[in-house]
Amino acid sequence: MEYKTKDVIGHNKNFIKLSRLIKKNSLPNSIIFQGTKGIGKTTSAFRIAQFIFEQNANPTDLYQFNNSDIYQKICNNSLPNLLFIEKPWLEDKKRYKNQIHKDDISAVKKFYVNKEKDNLYRICIIDSIDDFSTEASNSLLKLIEEPPKNSLFIIINHNKSKLLQTIKSRSFVLNFSNLKLDAYSELLKLDNYRYNDINKLYALTSGDLQASFNYIDNDFDSIDDHFKSLLLDPSKIKINTASHYVAFFNDNSKLENSDDLISYMLLRTKKTILELMGDKKSKNIFNLIKSYYFLDKAYKNQKIYNLNFDHILIKYFNYLKNA
Repeated sequence: MEYKTKDVIGHNKNFIKLSRLIKKNSLPNSIIFQGTKGIGKTTSAFRIAQFIFEQNANPTDLYQFNNSDIYQKICNNSLPNLLFIEKPWLEDKKRYKNQIHKDDISAVKKFYVNKEKDNLYRICIIDSIDDFSTEASNSLLKLIEEPPKNSLFIIINHNKSKLLQTIKSRSFVLNFSNLKLDAYSELLKLDNYRYNDINKLYALTSGDLQASFNYIDNDFDSIDDHFKSLLLDPSKIKINTASHYVAFFNDNSKLENSDDLISYMLLRTKKTILELMGDKKSKNIFNLIKSYYFLDKAYKNQKIYNLNFDHILIKYFNYLKNA
């Protein structure tokens, strides 16, 4: 089979594996797409769903991906035979729910009810299993153990430790590797993203496309050098430093929620820690590690208890300076 699409770049081997299983009519009912976040697993799931639906309607040995009407409906979650599960958006709090709970996936069971007479595949894409509560994971396990006819679960998994072994043992696992620099650069260009220093962005994000899109879209480049300088020398932190970053967040019309800013700050901190690991003379590395976990925990608490975001930044910079 022939593949010609930007979305296959970097993951063509996995597409070939699945296409062979589909052609032999031996596709498992549960497939796990496993790999680090932001490398194209969800997009790959959309493309596999497109392939299955279009091949069912018009089988061919020479298949070429395109942004067809079916693909657009898959992306918009408006195809009757496809269900997309993700963390619910909380409009009143302008953020996503912390976890996917059992009640949030009640639609999955209804999706498959009384569909045994339907010869068409019904595909449920879960993005991601990492966000499932224990109860939600166990509920999903029951469906996988007794799969409805022509059902397919495509389960996105970023962190292996977040996946129940019982789900893994009943699924076909496909490992997705991090994007190499050439594939990463090509995908950025195909998505009309332009950045002057691709090597710098690739090194910072480790090829994470979503993190790269966020970095460019939200103009984090304008604060990157300054924030890194504070990480390397916390004594530069002034009494108004936190208010500077609060103002950046409030004045940036592209920043829809605080998740993107915190994700960037954690990403830059992690990268700086890794860089300092090669410097035996550095005395700051342990303080940075502590500040990383402080920010991560503080932000999780902020989402749980709906704390003031400005206060989170103030506490973080105070902690970083005094760690």
